[in-house]
Amino acid sequence: MNAADSTNNKTYLMVLPVPAFRLNEHQFAIESAFADHLRLLRLKLGELAQTLVVALPEMSAATYEATQAALGMIDETVDGIRFSPMYPANIGRLGYLKSLPRIMRALHKEVRQAAVVHAGPSELFRPYEFASLLLGCALRRKTISVTDIDNRKSAQMNYKSGRWSKREYLDTILLHRPVNRLQQAVAARAFSLVLLKGAKMARDYGGGRPNVKNFLDSAFSAEHIISDEKLEQKCAALADPATTLEFTFFGRLVGYKGVDHMLRALAHAKTQGLQNFRFNIIGGGDEETALQELTNSLQLQNEVVFQGSVAFGSSLFERLHNYHVLLAAPLSEDTPRSALDALASGQTIVAYDTYYYEELKAAGAPVTTVAWSDAQALGAAIAALGRDRKQLAMRLREAVAFARENTQEIWLERRVEWTRALFGG
Repeated sequence: MNAADSTNNKTYLMVLPVPAFRLNEHQFAIESAFADHLRLLRLKLGELAQTLVVALPEMSAATYEATQAALGMIDETVDGIRFSPMYPANIGRLGYLKSLPRIMRALHKEVRQAAVVHAGPSELFRPYEFASLLLGCALRRKTISVTDIDNRKSAQMNYKSGRWSKREYLDTILLHRPVNRLQQAVAARAFSLVLLKGAKMARDYGGGRPNVKNFLDSAFSAEHIISDEKLEQKCAALADPATTLEFTFFGRLVGYKGVDHMLRALAHAKTQGLQNFRFNIIGGGDEETALQELTNSLQLQNEVVFQGSVAFGSSLFERLHNYHVLLAAPLSEDTPRSALDALASGQTIVAYDTYYYEELKAAGAPVTTVAWSDAQALGAAIAALGRDRKQLAMRLREAVAFARENTQEIWLERRVEWTRALFGG
């Protein structure tokens, strides 16, 4: 195959670190929201992706069994999406490096057959996604680089929060961060289209280049947005002091999400007069037992409900539509889709002032931010919301208005327009 825009080539290749599990000859399982995203992306791309190939790590059977409640299924023959397994997801650093020649051969085969290569930066000791983009450049394919988080401050945040040792901090500052910055700089100058999740990141690396775009990358669809009737019922109910104020966190229960900070913030809010509330925790993970123990020690067992994992989709949004406030206390930089899903569900957000939440606020989303890692300040902001329910109701309406302008369909359409432009429209 010659040039990347060959009229006979309608394969769109995505090279990602998201693991998938082969169920049978024609079906595979992958994180449910991402499964929906892939189907919609292929539909939007139309003739540019007669076949959508996802080159991914292969999930172990044990991981599949433990996480299948949060997975969705893709049928390759029906959905037109082919899974190309690259390496075992649980492979160690040494094992990966030993397998690198085989992985590169497999990548080269997929890139050679594609018209478009879609990937992002790689970890220092796991060259994978970025390598596929470099191969794409060498083979004159169209290359799309996507970065969904600006990690430039994460090392300092992890060190200050005590989550990292000094050695881990220095390793990142001296090795990993320079490599990541080099990849971003190369991407902005060499690849066809560069999508960065963050306006500041796009400005810093793009320098005004037309191929570099700020991309919000929402996951919710228009159908997931709370109805006007349900929203008005929820807002009206807030006027009654007997209505329980519903807080939530949904996502993985892992350390950097800061769910322990949320619990401490709620305990502090109680001392500030917050009453008649419930904190709904949706998700599972390594921190679940420790968080349950912390809940008991803070005497919040009557207000906190651990609901377990719920797959992305209508059943999740049916729950989210009943809640009022999403809490976010990331201990390192984070750009979770939960923020946008919450807005679509008619929730306001109270968060630490990391760049993502500050940018959402600047874009018009109803986000209240407090100083990073200050659980008491977070609690004070929570208590203030509880005291002014009229203001809270107004912010719920603002959330839905913002969501309607930022659905997955809207942002995917922009991505497709930018992609079509690579082929002359």
